Formats: sequence, structure tokens, C-alpha cells
Amino acid sequence: MRKHISPCPKKSDHPSCKVYDIAYIRLGRKNLKNTLQYYLDFGLILCEETESRILFRSHGSSFPCWSVEKSDRDKVLGLGLFVSSQKDFIEISKIKNAVPNPSGRFGNAPSVTLNDPSGLPVDVVYKHQVDLEHPFEIKREWNKPHLTKRINIPQPAEFGPAKVIRLGHAVFLKQEFFENAQWYCDHFGFIPSDIQILPHSKEPVISFLRCDRGDQLTDHHSIVIATGIDDRLEHCAFELDDMEEIAKGRDWLLRKGGKSAWGIGRHLLGSQIFDYKRDPSGMLVEHFTDGDRFDDSVPTAYHLIGRDNLYQWGEDMPEDFLDTKLSFRKLKELWKGIFSGKQIRLQSILELKKVMDKSPRPWIKY
Repeated sequence: MRKHISPCPKKSDHPSCKVYDIAYIRLGRKNLKNTLQYYLDFGLILCEETESRILFRSHGSSFPCWSVEKSDRDKVLGLGLFVSSQKDFIEISKIKNAVPNPSGRFGNAPSVTLNDPSGLPVDVVYKHQVDLEHPFEIKREWNKPHLTKRINIPQPAEFGPAKVIRLGHAVFLKQEFFENAQWYCDHFGFIPSDIQILPHSKEPVISFLRCDRGDQLTDHHSIVIATGIDDRLEHCAFELDDMEEIAKGRDWLLRKGGKSAWGIGRHLLGSQIFDYKRDPSGMLVEHFTDGDRFDDSVPTAYHLIGRDNLYQWGEDMPEDFLDTKLSFRKLKELWKGIFSGKQIRLQSILELKKVMDKSPRPWIKY
């Protein structure tokens, strides 16, 4: 049976609620000890440690943003989103199969849990929006050709983990791209900032979703939904103060034996300066700074997908970054999805693989 090309997700006129930010990610990990040390070196702060769970927070908030829980295998366990309106929280609680939790996932704020179309638990956390705390502010004076601020004083050398300000966004691969992307728009008020489509079939395969805060500014994307061979968390990104912190964090993790995945560079969609690493499980995690901020007036933009619009400058994306090889495990998941009636199309995966395997800057030689 021939499957139709997915439509593009769009902003919902009447969403169930409007979330204002990503709250946290829950991960399952086989080895908690290795994970603990890695994320301390990554720049997070330890909140809680038990035999079954480790909670981390950023330097910008006391609320946990990263929960790592003991599991029989490495996987994503869930996602948290903040809602600040009591009315919205009550409305989302009325949705069929919504599960309320008066104390919340971490015992510090009430939440209600829904499952997205792929079965991922999504916690909507009721928490009044607060300004970030400011212990992370780093005073660095920069000398420029037209302005000298640092006189007779060397730039101080700093060694240690980067100071993570906040969890910025999460990218999910889904076999059912449109159903999931539209579900997040319909339930949580997300607005597609940019949608990437395949050049030949014109099928949408990636949607960058931002929160709808009205005329208040928000990140270019807090959630990204992308077509994938299997359903999984592809990467998460954490915001730092500036480029100096990006380089500092990169250097520290490499000193500690960490693995660089891609960077330093600057993205095109979202504009972030980025540096990607791999945690002990092999999952991608990103430090970023200087990302775009939009209000609700910016319309959705559409782009042909390719490696050339993944970044403005920096090293070319390494061949193993997106893991486009069709292994036996991936093919098994792909066939399972196809024959169970999911939206995933083999033609889409093959076309996506083809465009992402082509280097946009052939003059770069390694």
C-alpha cells in the first residue's frame, strides 16, 4: 500500500494549553556512576543522588532540568514542559487519559502526564514563570579595534566546567513525523518556526517548534520533531553565557576524556553557536549560545533540507554525526514501523540519507 506524503504541521488556533518553556528531560541509563561524573564535567549541578536516580539543575534555576534514572537500557523516559497559567493547567488536565500528579515528578510542583503519539510520557508542570537567577554572570572585558575596555590586565585564564544556564531544547526522532509534530502544536501551543522539506518529494521531515508567549520573546525552538527510522531522543542542548564558555566547556570535557562530536560552529536555523559532545551512552549533548529569539508574529519559514543549511560556519558535519548508516537494528525498526501502518516511508528515509550524506563544502579536506 502506497503511503501519502505527510502534510506540514501548523500552528493550532485553539491549543489545549500554551507552555512557556521546556522543563526537563528524563533519561534511563544502565551506568549511573559514569553519567554522574560526565554531567558534572558538562556543567550541571547535582541536586539529588540515590541508588535509582540522579537529579541535576542548571546554574540559572533551582528546578531540576536533567533526571537520570536507573534502567535496564539507555533510553529516553520522558519530557517535562512548563505551563504558568492555572487555567491552562486545568484544561490540559481534562484531556482523556491525562494522569495528574499533585506533587509532580520531583515533589516540587504539580504536573499532569500525557503520552505523545509515539508513547513518550510528557509532563506538563504548573509553575509560575520566574526570571533566571544570576549566579552565572561572568564578567569578561573584550578589547575591540574601536573600543578598549581591558587596560594593563591580561584576560584571565579559566579552567573548569562550563556554567550551564538552562536546558534549551530537545530533538526527537519519530517514525510518525506529522502526527507527533501536530500533536505538540495542538496540545501545547507550539508554533513551527522553520520546517525543512526533502528536495525531490517535497515531504516535510523536520519541524522546529517554539513556545507561544504572545509578544514576549522565546527561543527559536524548544522542541524539534524530525523523521527518524526509530523513535528516540536525538540530542539535547544547554545554553551557556557566551562563546568563551563554549570554548572553556569544550576544553574541560576533552581534558576529562570526553568525546567531541561536532563543533565549534554556528547553525543557520536558530543561529546558535554550537559545540556537540557525546555522553557515556553515545547520545549527543550540545552547548550553545547566541540563539535567535522570536515572538508570535514571525511566520513559519520553509527550507529544503541538506547539510548546507545545518550550519553557517565551522567544520563540516562529521560523517558519523547523524548516524545515517542502515544497520540491521535500524532496518528492523524501520520495517516494523512500515508494516505496522506508521507514517514512516522507506522512500523518505532513503532520500533523507542521500541529501545528508552529500558534503556542502567539498573544498574542506581532512
